[in-house]
Amino acid sequence: MSEKYIGIEIGGTKFQAIVTDNQANILERVIDTVGEEKKANILRMKIENSITKLISKYDVKSIGVGFGGPIDIKSGRIFTSFHVDGWNDFNIKGWLNNMFNVPVYVDNDANAAALAEAKLGCGKNYNRVFYITLGSGVGGGFIIDGEIYHGKYLCESEFGHIRINKSGDTIESSCSGWALNKKLIEYIEDKPDGILSNLVKIKGNDPSKCMLEAIKNGDFKAKVIFDEMLDNLAFGLSHVIHILNPDIIIIGGGLSLIGEYVTDSVSKKLPQYLMSSMKNNLPEIRIARLKEDVVPIGAILLSKAKV
Repeated sequence: MSEKYIGIEIGGTKFQAIVTDNQANILERVIDTVGEEKKANILRMKIENSITKLISKYDVKSIGVGFGGPIDIKSGRIFTSFHVDGWNDFNIKGWLNNMFNVPVYVDNDANAAALAEAKLGCGKNYNRVFYITLGSGVGGGFIIDGEIYHGKYLCESEFGHIRINKSGDTIESSCSGWALNKKLIEYIEDKPDGILSNLVKIKGNDPSKCMLEAIKNGDFKAKVIFDEMLDNLAFGLSHVIHILNPDIIIIGGGLSLIGEYVTDSVSKKLPQYLMSSMKNNLPEIRIARLKEDVVPIGAILLSKAKV
């Protein structure tokens, strides 16, 4: 009988869990929103109910968790969440282990995602893989020869917290999904009869989900907003390349679903921010192959390596 594993993703906007077999085939998935309250105690109830149901159906060998924030991977204690209140100093590893009596392994969500893409996604033929996630926040993970690079304590590869000026603006404050949506909403309020505004009214989606279609239909201001965000992203990645010079940079998270417009734009903008010796030998820049499954699959790979 094939062994079963559970991978959990806990982010700023959603929680999801998957069950896979030993070949990483997804057998079942549970997904839910964090909720408007954005309270950890409410989210913990959702996690407990969901995992209890999965554990009752499958003989699970281990549980892996990718958490959206700094976490002590040895003790399993969360330092904080930048998006959801109530996670500070919570031992999620001990909580899950005591509840289900199954080995539990935890890491930052971007580290887990980086591992998944390095092992099973776009980075599997490369030795040095840098992954960034563009979601409710912005994170990063670095894989060297198939292993997650870990710093001295709690944090490493915190790409979202790179400052883009001395005023304190960061990659996260300018390139996250929330930051982009805020600018698009302000634009819609300023121009309620514009192309983007009309698409949002018709489709009932978040502005960022209508943005590319608006750009293709000639919405110049939407293009300016998005290109400015991508320029900041390229500037931030120039620091990663100067310091690490990875073989490949993989972009995941909700905004990555926009696709090649992102990678093409960033690739074109990057050279202006790099030293001359690096401009003609850029890392490959790709969209994550595993898409929205990348964090829970990475969490499972993490747990399998530890069991």
